[in-house]
Amino acid sequence: MARRGGGQATVLVADDWSTLWRCACGYDNAGRERCLVCGVKAPDEAQGTPGLHAEEEVLPRAAPRLDQQAGRKALRTVFRTIGLNVVLLGGVVPALLLANDVDRASFIKIQMYAGIAYFVIIALWVLSKAAVLGVQPVLGRAKALVGMAEGFVVGGITAVLLVGGMRLAVGRPLLDPATTSIAAEGSIVGMVIGIVAIAVMAPVVEELVFRGFLAETFLQRWGKTAAVLVSAAAFSLAHLRLMQFWYFGLMGIGLGLVYFRRGLVGSIAAHATFNGLLVVLAVAAMHADPVVVEAGGSTLAVPPTYQVVEEGLEPYEDVRLIGPLGAQVAILHLDDPAVPPVEVVAQAFLTGAIPLPEGVQIDAVVVNMLDLPVGRVVSLIADFDGMQGRFVALPTEGRLWMAVYQSDGSSRSSFEFDDMLRSWRLPGQLM
Repeated sequence: MARRGGGQATVLVADDWSTLWRCACGYDNAGRERCLVCGVKAPDEAQGTPGLHAEEEVLPRAAPRLDQQAGRKALRTVFRTIGLNVVLLGGVVPALLLANDVDRASFIKIQMYAGIAYFVIIALWVLSKAAVLGVQPVLGRAKALVGMAEGFVVGGITAVLLVGGMRLAVGRPLLDPATTSIAAEGSIVGMVIGIVAIAVMAPVVEELVFRGFLAETFLQRWGKTAAVLVSAAAFSLAHLRLMQFWYFGLMGIGLGLVYFRRGLVGSIAAHATFNGLLVVLAVAAMHADPVVVEAGGSTLAVPPTYQVVEEGLEPYEDVRLIGPLGAQVAILHLDDPAVPPVEVVAQAFLTGAIPLPEGVQIDAVVVNMLDLPVGRVVSLIADFDGMQGRFVALPTEGRLWMAVYQSDGSSRSSFEFDDMLRSWRLPGQLM
């Protein structure tokens, strides 16, 4: 028979196998010492029954006794991890790569691998420091599914609003270089490693450091507001992008609020969803329909991830296109009433009779004649101040058209240039 317990809670069943009681909030709890929904303690008559057991994760957590200097020590530890980031990923690795003339695509990829090693180091470092200071991150296991669901929703909505807002602001997808490098990765292994680094390791380690360690320490000494703001500021500084300080700061505030509601389960889920969706949106943007761009009267189809530059161009340059990883494509034209046939143009470029743009050198060994929809062209392998690329010339009556491609080191941008050439049309030609 149901019996009344302490307050408005009611014991429904109490025997050697189970204890079921109904909380004043209306939730039926089986075998729990405290209500799963509101945290109210079970009625007195249920206490001590064999079917009732305490679950540590649903009990209100007691504030650990921290060292008087714990907050400052935690902050110093986090700034040291940021300093390691500056030295390793912002100094040593870039210096080594630049000294060896590594292209931009490989540069981003190698930095990503170095970032994985960095995450492992600081995770072990912060965990050991937390044990010394007595800091106990809140995991949020009691309502893990609810916390994860809330994190998925918060991270997903934030990512969609950010990408959508930037698309409206600049008229094209504005993609993060790291997520773009993953989306442009040709190998499955490389893509998987990149996704693990950005959508798994980064969220887990960063939430542990900035929310589970730093914010948790400040909560005990200075309260929730200080904990959220300080951890958000440190989180933003750690990304080493001062021009985007407010963007990362606001993101850190949001993740801090999720942490204090749902623990690390919630904030990691929100962070991972945000990063993961940025990768998905980068892949989707790269496979979206191309945009038709006009260049001196000619037209060509350009991937939507390319930035179109129409101001501050070099002489005879109609338009410049910049890819998400730094590849450059330029369309130029030179008016001349006596433009020779394509075979003669090829020889003129090789002998220097027709000057090349500044900084461009032609490989005289590789010369190809191609029949494209726009007409018959000469295609030359070129070097642009140490970066490989191609130089394509199209002679027409009274005008010499040129398409110049400077590689970013990825095979994808080379294929994209081929697609642009196939879509290239002169005035009066149909795409």
